[in-house]
Amino acid sequence: MENMFKRTLLGAAIATAAMASTGANAAIDLLDGKVQMYGQAAGFVQYGMPKADKSDDTVSAVIESRIGFRGAVEFDNFAPTLLWQIEGGNADNGGYDPNESWKHPNNGALGARDTFLGFQFDGIGSIKYGRQLVAAYNYVDWPHSNPGLGNVFDWNQDIGASFEDRTNNNLRFDSANFGGFNVQATLSNMATSTDNVAYSIAASYSADMFSVHAGYYDNSAEAANTDTFLANTGSQYSIVGGSVFLGNVTLTAAGKYMTTDVALGTNSQWAWSTTAQYVHNGQWVYKVGYAGTAEADIAGKGKQADTEDTAITARLGYLLPSAYLFTDVRHYNMNGGTEGGDSTNLLMGVEYYF
Repeated sequence: MENMFKRTLLGAAIATAAMASTGANAAIDLLDGKVQMYGQAAGFVQYGMPKADKSDDTVSAVIESRIGFRGAVEFDNFAPTLLWQIEGGNADNGGYDPNESWKHPNNGALGARDTFLGFQFDGIGSIKYGRQLVAAYNYVDWPHSNPGLGNVFDWNQDIGASFEDRTNNNLRFDSANFGGFNVQATLSNMATSTDNVAYSIAASYSADMFSVHAGYYDNSAEAANTDTFLANTGSQYSIVGGSVFLGNVTLTAAGKYMTTDVALGTNSQWAWSTTAQYVHNGQWVYKVGYAGTAEADIAGKGKQADTEDTAITARLGYLLPSAYLFTDVRHYNMNGGTEGGDSTNLLMGVEYYF
C-alpha cells in the first residue's frame, strides 16, 4: 500500500533514493500498519540577490517540515481495503481557510495537504475523495519542477489561466500497475456548481531504462480576471514528458502547452523543462536543470514581448540514512528583457524523512 500514500512525489523520490542507498526505514507503523505516522523535518537557508535596480539582498530561512498519519485497513467480510490519510502543511505557515486555499498553499494546519478517504480494489486501483493533487499535476511536480524549476515550469504563466494543483473537493482514481502502465483521473472544482467541473487525466508507462508520461487538465470555471483580453471561461494544459535511466545518470524532459479561452479567442503559452542528474557512489548527487517559457500569445494582441522566462539551476546533494543534504544555485531571468523579477539565489538545506 505504500505507493498509495506518497507525501509528495518529490519528497517520496528523495526519500526512496536515501533509503535505497543506506537501507534505512521510513515511517512509524502503529496498530499493525492500520495507522502509520510519517513526515519530514526539512528546510533551507537562502541568500537572494535580486537584479532589479535598488533591490536589497535578502536572507530567508524556509521551513518545509510537516507530519501526517495514514493507514490501510483490510476487513474480513469486506473486499476493498479502506485507505485514509491526514497530512499537515508546512510548519512555518499557519492558518487554513479552505475557501482561500490558493492564497496559502503551504499553510501549516493538519489536513492542509493530501487528506482523503477511499478504497483500494485489488487488481483495479483506488478511488479516493478529499484534498489531493489533480491527475496531470503529478507529472508537472515530479520530475520536472526540481530543483527550483517550478518558478518557471509549474505555476508560472502569462495568459490569465486558472489551474488547480492540490485542491479540495477532489475525486480521484489511480489504477493498478498493468505491466508498467497506469492511469490517473480526477474530477474537481464542483463545490459551487457542477457546471464548473475541472477534469484531468494522466497516464505513464515505465520500463527498466525509461518512463514516459502524459496528462491533460481542463478547468471550466470562470477566472476572476476582468481584463477584456484575459477574462476567461476555461483554462487547459497538456503535458508530455519522460525520463531516461542510464545507470547512475537520469535525464528528464517535458513540454507543457497552456491555453485559456477568452472572448476574442484563445490565449496560449509553451513551457518546457529539462534536467540531468548523476549519483556518484550511491551518495553524492549532482543535478542541473533548465526550464523556460515562450512569449505568451494573447488573442487579439498576438505575441507579447517580455513574457518569456528562464530558470537555470544546479545542485550538489549528499545522501544520508533517510536524509538529504543539498546546496543549490538558482538563477531566474523573468519577463524577458526586464529586470524586475530577475534574481540569483544560493541555498543550503537539509531534508530528513521518517
